[in-house]
Amino acid sequence: MVNREDQGGAGDDELFICDGAAHCVQYVSDSTDHGKLSEGYIETMRVLHASASQFKHPGARNYLHPNRIHNGLIRNNHDVLWFSDRDMARFSSWFKSRKTGVAGANRKFLEVCANFQPDVIALCSQDVLRPETVAQARKKLPNVAIFQYFIDPLFIEHNVEHARAKAEVVDWTFVTTAGPILSCLAGTGSKVAFVPNPVDTSIDVHRCHERTDQPFDVFFAGSAHKSLDPDDLRVRAHELLKRDLPQARCAIHGQGQPLPLLYGSAFLSVLGEAKIGLSFSQRSADAQIGPGGSLYLYSSDRIGIYQGNGLLVFTTRAFRLSELYGADSLVEVDGADDFVDKMRFFLNRDDERQRVARNGWELGRREFNERLVAQYMIETTLEMPYSHNYVWPLEAYGR
Repeated sequence: MVNREDQGGAGDDELFICDGAAHCVQYVSDSTDHGKLSEGYIETMRVLHASASQFKHPGARNYLHPNRIHNGLIRNNHDVLWFSDRDMARFSSWFKSRKTGVAGANRKFLEVCANFQPDVIALCSQDVLRPETVAQARKKLPNVAIFQYFIDPLFIEHNVEHARAKAEVVDWTFVTTAGPILSCLAGTGSKVAFVPNPVDTSIDVHRCHERTDQPFDVFFAGSAHKSLDPDDLRVRAHELLKRDLPQARCAIHGQGQPLPLLYGSAFLSVLGEAKIGLSFSQRSADAQIGPGGSLYLYSSDRIGIYQGNGLLVFTTRAFRLSELYGADSLVEVDGADDFVDKMRFFLNRDDERQRVARNGWELGRREFNERLVAQYMIETTLEMPYSHNYVWPLEAYGR
């Protein structure tokens, strides 16, 4: 447990002063909402959340992963301050350029640490804050706990290097990939664990599983990395639907299709008018599947968005997501023929589509919501007893 009574560190030109110990508040259960933490006493802490808050895209990406974690931290009674690293870099540059403002953003981060006195620092996919800056923050705040969470796939080497860059200055790294491959991201004194993509009930407000009158059967919005396997369904799904299931009413945005990419309320509105969501995460042709591989249990944050809004989730069997969510909460497909066959079945069986989608919707809200995911990272980092029986893999990997 973090003790803030003795958090003053010796700095070269400033003294960090703390105003007392973190206090406990009772977490009150609400029977109208699924998946809250167990009743009891949850430590209230100051959390400095360093992540891009998308000022560059005003109001257009409020549903992304960091927003959900931020919401979860606040709803778990923590005092949370958002440090938007990329935006601070732009604000720190005369030219409003992130690249030329990196040094200024790192100075501002240390200033925020001095003023806010965090108990915990949470970093999300950082590419602005330097490892030496994080190390300096720890020197000034010797009792601070630091973790990073990383939401990009590990089959792209740049992402591995990015996640590994701060391994020596954090306590824990959490990744949306599972299995022994995580050991390559551990530092000398840090460990790595899996973390799932969260549902957020304040963002995911649609109940597509309760409806049969949607104007769209199939929804997808996104693009593909240049390293993507050209035979992957993320690329081929639209062509297969057009060729083999021309009756399917598709809202496919991006991916070289005539419909443009969607953001903001337009994204959520169109999604809410569909029945099935394609959650085909990108992968390289040589990515290893199964436990120990770079695909194991990986998914983009689409799965949380789709589940939370009651869409029937289609995913690729190579990622083994049925091991995490269960085979009756989503649809796994193995290749083009299987995709077409299963899509044809659910297009013709609204009752089955609604049943499986409801299972995913209920599971996501109960076991994968933003409060549980956020508190899991806090509890793991601080070696606190778990306040919930988390349903995802809890194995920790080190060197």
